[in-house]
Amino acid sequence: MDYPVKPTLAHVILDLLLSPTYRLPKTVTVVRIYRDKNIFSVCPRCDVCIEREYQGYCHRCGQYLDWSKLDDAEEIFIGWDGVEDDD
Repeated sequence: MDYPVKPTLAHVILDLLLSPTYRLPKTVTVVRIYRDKNIFSVCPRCDVCIEREYQGYCHRCGQYLDWSKLDDAEEIFIGWDGVEDDD
């Protein structure tokens, strides 16, 4: 009797990376702006900050990225309200 083989993590990741949904680019529509004025784009699939702007895919989940609407992206301010203090 053959027992089902439990897939390894490498096989699961490979299957996810090769699935059709990861091959279709998703548009980057959100940027996070931190108090120190660092700005990071956000992956539309896994909601993680993308380390480098205009890279072809997310470093975490492998989603292909479309940067065509970055100028219209929603801005989320982290740790401040987006208004400079006059101290």
